[in-house]
Amino acid sequence: MAARGPRRNGQKTGHVAGASQAPVGFTWSDYLDALVQEHGSLAAVAWKLVERGLAEDTTSVERALRRLRGRGQRDGGLMGQRLLRVFGVPATLEAQARWMGTYHSPFNDLPVRLCLDQLRLWERPPLSESRARVWILLGLATVALRQRAFEDAGPLLEGAAALAEAPAARIEHHLATSYLLTRLDSDARRAEAASRPYLERARSLLAASRAELTPEDAACFQARLADHEAFDANRLGDFAAALALYRALPTEDVHPFASYRRDAGLAFGLHRLGDREEALRLAHRACEHAGDGGYVRLRVMGLLMVARIQGAPEKAVTLARAAAIAKRLDDPELRIRIERAQGPRRA
Repeated sequence: MAARGPRRNGQKTGHVAGASQAPVGFTWSDYLDALVQEHGSLAAVAWKLVERGLAEDTTSVERALRRLRGRGQRDGGLMGQRLLRVFGVPATLEAQARWMGTYHSPFNDLPVRLCLDQLRLWERPPLSESRARVWILLGLATVALRQRAFEDAGPLLEGAAALAEAPAARIEHHLATSYLLTRLDSDARRAEAASRPYLERARSLLAASRAELTPEDAACFQARLADHEAFDANRLGDFAAALALYRALPTEDVHPFASYRRDAGLAFGLHRLGDREEALRLAHRACEHAGDGGYVRLRVMGLLMVARIQGAPEKAVTLARAAAIAKRLDDPELRIRIERAQGPRRA
């Protein structure tokens, strides 16, 4: 006897009874669950709205909150706006969004398509109606930069600028904008002049807000700032100045990302100045930092540095490893870097 298919109870063709129709991603129901966990009960959440003069009685507010649970990721209406105004976004949710929007997070070393899919799931209510959306826009801008979609990155960064209040978000925006501007102009001096104001703002913010940042974030931002400035110096041919910027970074290994940036930068500078042995040692150490932190993209860039220093015949083997990783990550920016390292192909 043939196996019977799923039972249908008058539903539309193709709809399997009992199949979950819950939206994928963070919903208004999830948001309310987080508020209840933080404040004790739905009644306590309703009472806080009454206390703020945003409602007349808790009974009607509770009914509205229960209706809001069913909104999924649709517009939350007036009640959703009031909740976000009073409570903001739960700390755990904002931390997740920040993890996706910070460049030095391992999230941004995941495959491009996976990053994009995750960010799109979060670019919906309730998060998209809150100021925490800044991190999603920054994450989307990073993906656009990885795809070399510079015309898409600009508007995303402009949107993030309008929402950025916390020092970390503002520093992130300034560094990302600086990077974008260096990619929009092939003239090194014009690009440096355009990006310089954003680097100066990032430097001032970092100096003024260290108490508000974790030691790990502060170390990563400091290393990224030095890396941006060194990129400009290297592009202008001032390799000694770029090397000095990396040498000025702390020698303590506070965070794998910061340690990678320091050692990779030192490796490049020493290689340009002719110290091949020390440069190769530091390039290998940079790859170790990338692996320790779970940074797959950084490991590819570290392998490119190793290959640059090695020369033939070891170079071809190292580049093949880097190319295989870049292919799995589906990262256009990495592929272009590898193609440049491989040089023109023979006919």
